[in-house]
Amino acid sequence: MTNKNYSNVPVFENGLAQPVFPFTDGKSGEKYDPKTSTIVRYCVYVESDYDMDGDGKRDLIKVFIQVPRSSVEGNYKAASLFEARPYCAGVQADGYDHMKQVENKEYHKFDFADLNKTVPARIPTDYISSLNLSLKADPTDWYYPDKGNNNSMVYENLDNFNYYLVRGFAVIISAGFGSLGSDGFNYVGSDYERDAFKFVVEWLHGNRVAYADRECTIATKADWSNGNVAMTGRSYAGTMPFAVATTGVEGLKTIVPVAGISDWYSQQNQQGAQRYWPKEMLNSFLAYFCSSRYNDATLTEKERNDIAAFHHELSFQQLKCGFDYDKDFWGSGNYRLNADKLKCSALIVQGLNDENVSTKQFEMMHKSFEKAGQTVKALIHQGPHITPTMPNKNYGILIDGKFYDDIVNEWISHYLYDIENNAESMPAVLAQDNLNQRNWETEDSWTTKHNMKLESIESGVTIIDTNWENANISAENFDDVVVQESTNMNKRYLTAPFEKPVTIQGTVCVSLKAALKDGNSENDFNPENRNDADTLTMKLGSSAFSGKMDDIEITVLLCDVCDEKFNSIQTVDPERNIVPVVTIKEKGIVNGGELPPFDEVEFSTVHKNYRVITRAFADLCNPEAGYEPETATNSIQLKKGEYHDYHIYLNATRYTIEPGHCLAVVIATEDPINCLIHKTYSIEIENSSVHAEVPVTKVFENYTLSAK
Repeated sequence: MTNKNYSNVPVFENGLAQPVFPFTDGKSGEKYDPKTSTIVRYCVYVESDYDMDGDGKRDLIKVFIQVPRSSVEGNYKAASLFEARPYCAGVQADGYDHMKQVENKEYHKFDFADLNKTVPARIPTDYISSLNLSLKADPTDWYYPDKGNNNSMVYENLDNFNYYLVRGFAVIISAGFGSLGSDGFNYVGSDYERDAFKFVVEWLHGNRVAYADRECTIATKADWSNGNVAMTGRSYAGTMPFAVATTGVEGLKTIVPVAGISDWYSQQNQQGAQRYWPKEMLNSFLAYFCSSRYNDATLTEKERNDIAAFHHELSFQQLKCGFDYDKDFWGSGNYRLNADKLKCSALIVQGLNDENVSTKQFEMMHKSFEKAGQTVKALIHQGPHITPTMPNKNYGILIDGKFYDDIVNEWISHYLYDIENNAESMPAVLAQDNLNQRNWETEDSWTTKHNMKLESIESGVTIIDTNWENANISAENFDDVVVQESTNMNKRYLTAPFEKPVTIQGTVCVSLKAALKDGNSENDFNPENRNDADTLTMKLGSSAFSGKMDDIEITVLLCDVCDEKFNSIQTVDPERNIVPVVTIKEKGIVNGGELPPFDEVEFSTVHKNYRVITRAFADLCNPEAGYEPETATNSIQLKKGEYHDYHIYLNATRYTIEPGHCLAVVIATEDPINCLIHKTYSIEIENSSVHAEVPVTKVFENYTLSAK
């Protein structure tokens, strides 16, 4: 029965959806009454095309729905904001311990060909409306203890999108295959993972069947939906919008990915070398971490062992690749290869101090949208791995004087409700200034028309090795040491001070000639496990396993240095994850309606005489490797004294150098932070070969590099 108290419809003013819908919380039975809640919450089970777990039935994908009651009661059709987040149904936080537990364990052989078995779709015997289904909703379906994460409650992102609920949008959340309530296996970077979330979009658009429960006899439709979907989220949840967009699925009108991965290979590796953190180099680690299905009490021992056997086999498939690109293993997760299928717009958000998901990821997919002729904008801030509004931490930063969610509101109101506003007239690039974080600069394109060249005037050769102790280098001080002086582990090439400011924007390429100088290649250069990784992960790069020489790493940094200390925004922890914030206005971020405001914050600055602008890693065994991930396919056997040309592409950046400052190109061997396998070797570099191509926003003179 329709209740006139819930008859609001979306209201748009100045191009923005307004907070006209009342809000009720969905966290507990005490607070949530399905009969009276102004926000309706319930779960459905979307039927996929796959039977990954081999039980003879198509795998189900659990989907959590939040939508204003007015829409469910038929007063208007709601557009959907969809977050595909494999963590949201719970995690297995004991990942490191688990990897050590299974490193020598034997499992039954899992044949990946079995994932492709075809089974018929179910045939529903009845139908239930969204309203009637929602009246049966139980909050324990979405808000329950996460057994894998210290009994925190999930869906732990339940409140992240309340801003949009009170403005009339539906909020859709799913963890996909392998999560609690869903079937199948978490298969990182695969077509299966991508398609699970594509199937959800299809259901929202009216093109797929979902069921009221796991018994799968009663079908249900998104009868409140206008068929238009936007995807958003950060990190893994920012990755899935890229993946689903490259399917060209009908109904996906736009995406707002935050720190998303466009290619899983170059998230874990870079030009044949290890890039990510040592203990998380195997995709099976992340797959296990996200597999809250392990906590399903109804699973049989065989079903649980099948999940484990699948993940174990996933480990061995990756180990065969080493650190090189393999199209069979990595190709499905290289979303940019499917740029021709893109049919939606994108507002891509990225932090320049993000060392978790590298800035290269946003740039590659930005290029893909341009290649596809689709509207794409870039919103670039100075933060780390964050969203400009962080609901779980009750704070946010302003974007050029605006609330971040207001910007997204304008964007999705245009694409989901056809509101004529200024969304498409946003600048192609809106970037937070590193010199003054309250200043936001605009560009007509991310790709610049100008390059500045840095060329070494040094002669002779430089020899660098991997002896951390001789260099007094550790994970805690690597940047401090190598940026400020040359050691046995690194060489620093420095420009003269700049006379006027210059803004770098894009990908810097550092080229050099180098050769293996010394090292015991027959013993894989005497590998050491300095970061206490499990022995299974330590097999990455082992010639005994992959049959090739691998991961003779070179690290390249581009740095801003000055004789005098200066303020800059940069990470402050050894793992390079944390940029502290300071509150400048309590309750300054307005959410509207009955929602509490968040604090307005700014990034703290540090006072040093250097700042690492960008960095990259490469393997000397992959001289063919370049910008594109697939160029790291071919590796060679290094011979002592045999030189090769290398072109190392640093992670994308935007950074302004002040007058009186210098640019430093630092070439080192191992970076202890990213070092899975410490090896003993030395490299010889031809000094005169070192040069860099630096994309800049304006015409700028070239500079020479001197070794200092």
